[in-house]
Amino acid sequence: MGFSDLFRRRQVETRSNETLAALGAHWLGTPSGKYPAEQLAVTSACVGVISGQLAGLPVRVYRFEGDTRHEAPSHPLARLVRRAPNPWQSWPDFVEWLAASALLHGNGLAEVVTDRAGRVVELRPIRWGLVRVELVNPGRVIYHVTGDDLSAPMGTTRRLLASEVIHLRARTDDGLIGVAPLRRAMAAAEHAVETDAHSKAVWRNASQPGGVLMHEKNLSEAAAKRLKQNWLDRFGGANRGSPAVLEEGLKFEPFPTLSPEDAEILAARRFSTEEIARAFGVPAPLVGILDHASFTNSETLLRHFAQSTLAHWARKLETELSRSILTDTERETYEIDVDLSGLLRGDHAARWAAHKIALEAGVLTIDEVREVEGWSPLAKAPQGEGMA
Repeated sequence: MGFSDLFRRRQVETRSNETLAALGAHWLGTPSGKYPAEQLAVTSACVGVISGQLAGLPVRVYRFEGDTRHEAPSHPLARLVRRAPNPWQSWPDFVEWLAASALLHGNGLAEVVTDRAGRVVELRPIRWGLVRVELVNPGRVIYHVTGDDLSAPMGTTRRLLASEVIHLRARTDDGLIGVAPLRRAMAAAEHAVETDAHSKAVWRNASQPGGVLMHEKNLSEAAAKRLKQNWLDRFGGANRGSPAVLEEGLKFEPFPTLSPEDAEILAARRFSTEEIARAFGVPAPLVGILDHASFTNSETLLRHFAQSTLAHWARKLETELSRSILTDTERETYEIDVDLSGLLRGDHAARWAAHKIALEAGVLTIDEVREVEGWSPLAKAPQGEGMA
C-alpha cells in the first residue's frame, strides 16, 4: 500500500437522506401511500416506555482514587446533567429524544460542543434524516450534516468527526449504521399498518344496516321509503336508543353487533400489536396490552423489562457517553454510570427493603443510605429531615 492509498477515501456509507430514513423504517407503505411508523399506537408506546424510562435514570460521573470511587460533581458532563445539555432541552428531554431517535431510525446523533480547553459545554441534537455517513481509510468516520438543524444555517453542510458526536445506535449490520427494530420486524410492522388501514376502510365504507324492518304484506316503494324515513326520524341520531312502538304487524330484527369478520380484524390487530411490542423487547402489559396481565406477574414483567431491555440501552448510553465525552486521560480515572436503581423510585417498599438488606450486610452505612435518598448525613441533618 502506497502513501497515497493510506488516505484514499472509501465511501462505505454515502446514502441519501431518503435512504437513511428508509433504513430506520420511519415510513411504511400502505395502499394510500406513506404511513409514519410512529403513528402506530403500539410503536409510540414502545418508544415512549423505553426512552422515557431511560431518561428518568440518574446519570453520575465517578472518579477513581486507587481502589475507591468518588462522585465527581464538578466534571463538565455532571454539570450538564444537573443544569441542561443545551439551552432548549433538559437532561431527561435530551436522553429521551436521543433514545427515541435510535429506536425509530436506528440512530440517535448529537454534536459534542467543547471549549478551547476541550471541555464539553453543550450537547446539540441532530436529526438523523439530515446526516450522511462516510467511512474514510483507515477507519475514520465522517458525518456530513445538512444545515437544516438547530445548529447550522439552512443549505450549508458541516463535517463532524466521530470524536465530535454522540452516536447512539440500535444493533447494526455493518458496525456503523444502526437498524431500527421496526426495520428488522418489517413484516410485522407492515401487517399492523395494513390491518389498521383495512379496519378504517371497513368502518368508513360499511354498508351493513343495523337491522331490518319486516312486514307480512308487500309494501309499495313509496310506502317503504316513508316507513324508513319515519323510523330514522323517530329513532335515529339524537333519538337513538329510545323505545319503539310497532304497529300493524311490523317487526324489527337487529343484526349482530360484531360479525365474525369484525372479530377476526380485532384479533389480527391484537396480534400485530403484540408482535411489534416483541420486536422492541417491551412486555405487552407495559404498552397497555392487558389481556394476560395480573397483579402477580406485573412486577416480574417490569423486572424482566429492566434486565433484558432497559439495561441494554443504559449500557449503550454509558459507553457512548464515555467514548465521546471523556478524553483518553479521563478514561483511566473517570467512569460514567447510568443507575438502574432509579427504577425503584416509585416503589418505596422495595427501595427500603433493599436499604435494610444493605445495612444489615454491612454493604452501606446509614449516611450512605441517606445520601442515596437525597438527605444530609445524620450528624448534619436538620431536625425532622426524612420524616415525611
